[in-house]
Amino acid sequence: MSQRASRPKAAERKRRYLVHLIAVQDDKNGKCLYVARSRPWSARPGSPIAPSERTFSDECELIETVNPLLLKGSDVRDVMGYIESPEGFLYLLSLTVSEAASLGWPA
Repeated sequence: MSQRASRPKAAERKRRYLVHLIAVQDDKNGKCLYVARSRPWSARPGSPIAPSERTFSDECELIETVNPLLLKGSDVRDVMGYIESPEGFLYLLSLTVSEAASLGWPA
């Protein structure tokens, strides 16, 4: 008799999120702010979901938050030039609820 594979708990299940990383200029002090805008990814067009947003205090916080979410061997520092460009950089990431919350998505 075969056993069913145990289902992961809801908090451990992964869902795909589209994460847009972009740098914006702070008008008050001219400092560069790093922002992550994330939303669940869907292959089917439907009603648009407003992205959530998280602003990082600096480049180091961005790196510390994003790098653990990437595949082994990937590093967000490799795409900083794209993040700092006007278009920013997009990632499609499989994240748990808590991982998505670290990017600002409501848990």
